[in-house]
Amino acid sequence: MIFASDLDQTLIYSVRSKGELAVEEMVPVELYEGRHISYMTKPAIEKLKELSSIARFVPVTTRIPEQFNRIFGIKELFAPEYVIVSNGGTILVNGQIDQEWHGHVRAAVKQHCAEHTEIASLFADISSEHWVKSNDLCDELFYSIVVEREHLPQESIEQLRLELASRGWSYSLQGRKIYLVPEKVSKGAAIQYVKEKLGSSFVYAAGDSLLDESLLLAADFALSPAHGELGRTYAAHPHIQFTEARGALASDELLGTILEHLRRRS
Repeated sequence: MIFASDLDQTLIYSVRSKGELAVEEMVPVELYEGRHISYMTKPAIEKLKELSSIARFVPVTTRIPEQFNRIFGIKELFAPEYVIVSNGGTILVNGQIDQEWHGHVRAAVKQHCAEHTEIASLFADISSEHWVKSNDLCDELFYSIVVEREHLPQESIEQLRLELASRGWSYSLQGRKIYLVPEKVSKGAAIQYVKEKLGSSFVYAAGDSLLDESLLLAADFALSPAHGELGRTYAAHPHIQFTEARGALASDELLGTILEHLRRRS
């Protein structure tokens, strides 16, 4: 049995995204440049410990390996054997890159998706320093772009979506970040690979964004925080259950719901 979960705004939260909880009520889990930047609630940590004693916990994130390694509260406290990073583009097994998956994904991207240089050119046509703060190519696979949301040129963005789709790429807006990702790089495909490697028959999954949708659809039981991109996109979903709580409290709720479901199954 597997519990596969997105991290940012699903299990861990920044000061900006945590919601109504005071940061003093939370536990720091990520250190960057000498300061804590991500937190979990105490109940969520305890529930995740209980869940991890029953199911294989597989963190699933759009972060690249170096960014995941900063999250000491996950990496060190839970020491997961499998970690899916780079939005599914890379799988770490005990901290080492799974070369079989690494080669498979990059071959699929090369065959079916436009090159990242072409996508960079498309984005450059609409980009402006007025709303773009940084633009990074991650793991040589996809783009992570920090933006000022209130200044996004909506018509140009919508046209970009169409241009990307015709080239085998997708667009996702999460908080202050835009992600441009090849369609052959997905969390769902990665968790299917891990599921086969572990010989697991049942997958619980959680995630908040459209980039998590493939992960949730690949799961047998799927949950999503109400505050996320998925919650804003779907009023209801036939496969995904949304929390009532928002912000960091959503992590408490979704972990509790999974534990309750597990107890009913056993």
